[in-house]
Amino acid sequence: MIDWLYSFPDTILLALFALAVSALVVALPSLTQRLPFLRADNENTDVIFRIQATLFMMTSLMLAFTLLEAESNFRKVDALASAEASLINRLDRLLTRYDDASASSIRPHLHAYALSIAKEEWPEMLRGKTSDKTRLAFIPISRGILGMNPSLGRQTTIYAEILRSFDSIAETRDARLNAVSVSLPASYWQVVLFAVLMLIFVSSTVARTPFRHIVLAGQMAVLGAFIGFVFIKDQPFKGQSAIDAKSIVQAISIMQARPE
Repeated sequence: MIDWLYSFPDTILLALFALAVSALVVALPSLTQRLPFLRADNENTDVIFRIQATLFMMTSLMLAFTLLEAESNFRKVDALASAEASLINRLDRLLTRYDDASASSIRPHLHAYALSIAKEEWPEMLRGKTSDKTRLAFIPISRGILGMNPSLGRQTTIYAEILRSFDSIAETRDARLNAVSVSLPASYWQVVLFAVLMLIFVSSTVARTPFRHIVLAGQMAVLGAFIGFVFIKDQPFKGQSAIDAKSIVQAISIMQARPE
């Protein structure tokens, strides 16, 4: 529902979250302190500051844990994309070492498949779809490898490695397609939202002076920036820092530079 936010640069997103949270803590007192039982006074200020400090620390720790989870998901997906590119490059290298016409005829199909991942399947994957063109580009590779007839000795050893690499490529593609939906559970964001709202509510009951306005706004801006950073890392395939097909493109360049 809020995926449109990922169309903004990361810096803008951080600023938006920081400004939104700090604006709330500045504006909310004008509403809460109109209620008699929430009206701030000097007698309660010390107690409120102690509660506010505790809530801020707990919310910060929770955000730190959430950020670790998001960063872990991001790194796993990034490693998955890099592994797929490495496996495709490895298969091309093994086909070159096989030193046979049957293996050489497969390499153009492997190059076309890798190019299709970067140009066709990656954009479709971000829309939650798969590319039929990429799936069909994989079929000639499968037929070519299964149709190879290695001779005893060196070719048999290399052929066994080719089969392993081929199976691994198929598995990593499935894993990459499944990883599109990787994100933090909704319960994480529900707890974060509840904690931040409670913190802002308690902060709004503090008797205000211009100095306290500035300090609390700065405090909430830091918290908002952390929330924005978690949001950026939550969807590995979305946003300015999203995981792209760069590793696949680099593998294609290496494969094309490899001699026949």
